[in-house]
Amino acid sequence: MTITTPAGAPPEVAARIPVVDVDVHPTVHVTDRAITERLSRRWVDHLELIGLRNTSTEASIVPQRKFTHRLDAIDPSGRPAVIPGFTRKQLIEEYDMSGVVLGDASALNLTKGNTNFPAQLGVELCRAYNDAHRDVWLADDPRFYSSINVLVEDPAEAVKEIARCREGEFGDRFVQVLIEPRSEYAIGHPKYWPIFEACEAYGLPLGFHTSPGRRMTACGTVNFYFEWHTGFPLRNYTLASSLIFEGAFDRFPGLRIALIEQAWSWAVPFMWRLDHSWKMLRAEVPHLERRPSEYLAEHFWFATQPMEEPEHLEEFAPLLEMFHEGFGTDKLMFSSDYPHWDSDSPYEAVPAYLPEATRRRILGENAAELYRIPLLPGTGIRAA
Repeated sequence: MTITTPAGAPPEVAARIPVVDVDVHPTVHVTDRAITERLSRRWVDHLELIGLRNTSTEASIVPQRKFTHRLDAIDPSGRPAVIPGFTRKQLIEEYDMSGVVLGDASALNLTKGNTNFPAQLGVELCRAYNDAHRDVWLADDPRFYSSINVLVEDPAEAVKEIARCREGEFGDRFVQVLIEPRSEYAIGHPKYWPIFEACEAYGLPLGFHTSPGRRMTACGTVNFYFEWHTGFPLRNYTLASSLIFEGAFDRFPGLRIALIEQAWSWAVPFMWRLDHSWKMLRAEVPHLERRPSEYLAEHFWFATQPMEEPEHLEEFAPLLEMFHEGFGTDKLMFSSDYPHWDSDSPYEAVPAYLPEATRRRILGENAAELYRIPLLPGTGIRAA
């Protein structure tokens, strides 16, 4: 539920814009005690003897730096975003945020379901990461919220894990299911519908976060970190079209999709292309109840990072206006991508020259409504 600024609030309260950050990355490694102490003895022994055997051809791409982190984000652990108190001080308290949504990049890579290790190990890794988020992060501060990690290629186990997290301690602060935009089949395939059904039943958005790995492009692997970093939107075309044309939204009308760190300016031209092609090819998909663009506009949300930054700043407002015309004003959410090197502050990500009502929607209100995170009165960044 969103808590809005009450009428007649003091000027110092009304002059602040509440902030919710939908993309914050703890850096927890599979060999960290926070994970190994939550695995059964069998899999601890397996990791010590065999390891993960990650054979992804793109896992060896050299990133900007080891953890792609900001230089000032290293906490006393020697890595970025391991100690909640450090992240809380550097991010939540720095911008007086109402809440942040955690998405663990390590878990995202390990639990995608196509890495070369036993499936049951993947099930336990999901459980261990979710429990570590609960015990370490959610217990630290009520402004931390978490994604649920699931083994996407085992929908039955994924549904069990969603239920376990939502019905356990801090269940209301597990606010989305998060996977990456690659899977054995295109994601709209009925194989994955049990996950969609669980998300709908629990009122959880299904989030997709970009990740390095195979099938990053439609034409082979990439050879440069630069190439990977600028290609974030590429897989969204097949992701979105698969969900639409397989009929996922007709079957699950309450399913909501959050595209995290995958840009947003591509979405309106894609909307045009979908409808133009549908006019000529609709006989192939007679089961669709509406135009493809209507599904896209109703069921998809987007995050700001990496924010679109045209060379000429005056071009940004028309770009955003075009997005709002296609999707409405409630579909774009602030994300910092903390602690990565290109992370954005709420002051940088949403230009101050935009109307205050627009800034309020993007910086806090849209995420508060999607994830049911209360906006705390009197918090946030300066309105002017």
